[in-house]
Amino acid sequence: MASAVVILLAAVPASAAEMMQVTFVRHGESEGNASGLIDTSVPGPVLTEKGQQQAKAVAQLLGDNNYDGIYASSMVRTQLTAAPMSQYLGLPIQVLPGFREIEAGIYEGTPEAEAAGGYALYLGAWMAGQLDMRIPGASNGYEFNDRVNGALQTVYDNGDRNAVVFSHGGTIMIWTMINAQNLTLADKIKLLTTASLDNTDYVVVEGNPEDGWVLLDWNGQKFGTQPTLSSQVQMQFRTLQRQLGATTDDVVAAWDSHDGTAIATAANRGLADAGFSVIKFARAVNAAVIKEVAGSAAVPATTDSEEPVVPEDATTETGTEDTTETATEVSASEVSASGDAATQETATGNTEDEVQAPAETDYQAETGGSASPASDGAGADADVTASDGADGTVADAGGSGSAESTTDDSHAADAGVEDTADAGAASDDSGGDGADDAGSAAA
Repeated sequence: MASAVVILLAAVPASAAEMMQVTFVRHGESEGNASGLIDTSVPGPVLTEKGQQQAKAVAQLLGDNNYDGIYASSMVRTQLTAAPMSQYLGLPIQVLPGFREIEAGIYEGTPEAEAAGGYALYLGAWMAGQLDMRIPGASNGYEFNDRVNGALQTVYDNGDRNAVVFSHGGTIMIWTMINAQNLTLADKIKLLTTASLDNTDYVVVEGNPEDGWVLLDWNGQKFGTQPTLSSQVQMQFRTLQRQLGATTDDVVAAWDSHDGTAIATAANRGLADAGFSVIKFARAVNAAVIKEVAGSAAVPATTDSEEPVVPEDATTETGTEDTTETATEVSASEVSASGDAATQETATGNTEDEVQAPAETDYQAETGGSASPASDGAGADADVTASDGADGTVADAGGSGSAESTTDDSHAADAGVEDTADAGAASDDSGGDGADDAGSAAA
């Protein structure tokens, strides 16, 4: 009898890993984009005034998705692009170096216009599956893929299942091309040559580190089976439960301290946080319902004799001052390109920092350590929490103040930034042909 039970239990498949949605957002326009030179350095340049406005706009566009975690790379341009989203959702920005731009190696500082003959060739090779190709002086495709996957594993282990990640054009596009199981080579070439990501464009994937990933949305172009309204509501309910649970834990911890002031403060903040969590939940569900109704109304009925109406491919507007971030438009010939391998490898880590976005802040660029935005109004100071020695740099472009650097793992969510950041500049895809734009992203 016991052996039969063992056999039956062995026949039951192990439960699949929980699914996760990740929305990658490319940073806003940076000062490096206008320079015309490849720049993949850390912390890198800051956002232009246009980039700051783009950061605010993308928070308005995507904020009602009510993400349960906000992440950015170790490059300041992504952190500052994330700041308005941090304010809108009241969540901290968690910095993971694994989401940084693809290192350019010997091509660092070279003209983006020459990327087609160098930097971009390696990115195209990675996209085609030649991950052993190494950018001279930098990483190969395996190392790049591993560091991004390591960062995604950290997001998953944190318990976030609807995260937004502010990253870079090359990183987002090439990682997606390597890992999206539902894209053919023809799909990849078409996307990179006709819809390369401009500043603050986004890509949505679904899956998990164990089972892999599928592409759902490439800046408005839909792929695969889309999430149902029911699944979106369930995901938002999970987020609400986690946030209310975290608030309750804070109150309980204060109660255990037997400190009357701490208890009263925790209760007061807990009520405010709980109320805001409920508001965000309602806002997200209402937005999902509106999209569902609008989507249903937009689909015309078809008969057997009629061809279904297929929306035109979404294309990305690019400005002449924008430059591509990396591998933005890789032509078919570039996909098969190969280059010399170099011996130097770039060691990467997935240590996690946390950046607390301030309210009404101007940022001033700094190149190491931390800076802290000066608040014009009622915002909290920006906290940069570094663990395991990772860089968590917030750049200021025009303000003063100092970011508090701590070594704890706290995720305080007092994030209030409206005029965020000059920051994050990395590479913008302004669009040249093929590999031209492919390598010009790292400015």
